[in-house]
Amino acid sequence: MHAPLRRPVRTLATAASVLVLVVCAANLFATWAAWNTHSVAADYLAGLPGVGEDELLAVDDTALAALWVNLIAIVASVAVFLTWLWRARVNSEAMSNVQHRLSRGWTIGAWFCPVVNLWFPRRIMDDIWRASRPDVPPNHYAAESLPQSPLVRAWWLAVVVDYAVQYLHRIQSRSSEVTLGSIKTQAIYSTISTVLVVVAGVLLVRVIREITGWQAAPVGGPQGDSSGPRPELARPRPDWGGERRS
Repeated sequence: MHAPLRRPVRTLATAASVLVLVVCAANLFATWAAWNTHSVAADYLAGLPGVGEDELLAVDDTALAALWVNLIAIVASVAVFLTWLWRARVNSEAMSNVQHRLSRGWTIGAWFCPVVNLWFPRRIMDDIWRASRPDVPPNHYAAESLPQSPLVRAWWLAVVVDYAVQYLHRIQSRSSEVTLGSIKTQAIYSTISTVLVVVAGVLLVRVIREITGWQAAPVGGPQGDSSGPRPELARPRPDWGGERRS
């Protein structure tokens, strides 16, 4: 029987959620910078007055700044999110008897291993969501037979589609020269990717909040420990000095 001890997750969940939204904002900034670069480049090629090499250098600096902001936001959010995810995995194991389909080490490693990072992270999040539910029967062990989370499914779909969009963008950018058309194509890819990142980010925040709400609830409360009554709690109270029953 698992001990109903849980590590605090609410502060980590809040930090992870904020940083995920910061990543969304950074992507919006990068997309604006991409379209701004295209606009200034088009004006420069059209020979509009007041648009010279200084303006081109300025938009390049803006695009570079957007790249660094995005990179810093991603690194910070990944570090905090994976810390939350690890703690949520440990807590979910203490909350129910549900057997996770992957070992605990994959909670971190799945995100960095090629190929398997296309489905292992979703499987990990799904099992954490399933094992953390307050209505899991105490004698339930198979994660596969429990309902899946629509939020987790939608979140991971957006993530995988964004992977595909970025992969196509890298292939196309390697085989094309820098022209006004290629700058526009980059801006279009950036727009599509940003939409997917924002959708995935909002869904991930909802998943984090849902799992955290279950795990942060008092043990035995409305959304508390779902592993059922402990044997010692189910025993009848002794009759101290009361009348004996026949």
